[in-house]
Amino acid sequence: MSVSFADYDNDGRMDIFVTNDNLPNFLFRNRGDGTFEEVALQTGVALLNHGMPVASMGTDFRDYDNDGLPDICVTALAGETFPLFQNRGNGLFRDATYSSGLSKLTRTRSGWSNGLFDFDNDGWKDLFTANSDVNDLIDLFQSTHYKQPNSLFANLGNGIFQDVSAEAGFTLSRAHRGSAFADFDNDGKIDIIVSALGEPAELWQNVSPNNNHWIILKLVGTRSNRDAIGANIRLGNQSNHVTTSVGYASSSPQTVHFGTGKITEIDRIEIRWPSGTLQVLRKVATNQALEIHEPK
Repeated sequence: MSVSFADYDNDGRMDIFVTNDNLPNFLFRNRGDGTFEEVALQTGVALLNHGMPVASMGTDFRDYDNDGLPDICVTALAGETFPLFQNRGNGLFRDATYSSGLSKLTRTRSGWSNGLFDFDNDGWKDLFTANSDVNDLIDLFQSTHYKQPNSLFANLGNGIFQDVSAEAGFTLSRAHRGSAFADFDNDGKIDIIVSALGEPAELWQNVSPNNNHWIILKLVGTRSNRDAIGANIRLGNQSNHVTTSVGYASSSPQTVHFGTGKITEIDRIEIRWPSGTLQVLRKVATNQALEIHEPK
């Protein structure tokens, strides 16, 4: 149903996660010789703890707990919860759906596209999901609804997410599907555009009332691919990587956004380019969009 890319085992090669509707998910480990090995079951991301597959839909593959390892979030249909797989290192994940609070928060929702982005620039990636039921006649025979509002779950920084959807303004019910994420108005805050079946797309402007700082990086490859897809970035205890594959039937720009909280100058930015080149930037001011070229 969807695909996302990240280097889950920190070997310098991008791996591939694939969601499957009511079948076990796939995780393809990049062997580095042009071939991949399917390792979802042994790494812990094929199924949830109850041992059954769910109707997996959208996915994003990013580090939500700031331990330097990319984690996997997934959306699913009503009654199944939205899975969250926490990367524990050594090539293993654990099912964090319940411990993160997402099980209780998402059980009654049906989700499609999703994304892990820091919407309030506090240094922790939050989770957005585009919602609606799969059955357009569901209102006739169940208490749930076909058209649903989207969700925003704030990352509290302790492994737990809190539902702030209504406070964020997500009250409009539609048959939502795809989503894309970018700073459309150049104010340093990530905005969201969401598609809906049979209706115009929605552009949600981020007007979060805080004074947190930020930086947006646009990487340009020279030895690596020009878009720098696969480059890994470390900034303090945060990590992220360059990718355009986000959510369900969607893509987003390859720019990489970091919220930095009250930090106005970043001591060190470390970039590992797909070519293997390691680049370090020091004493970088926040509140700017910075283009970085790979050293030749």
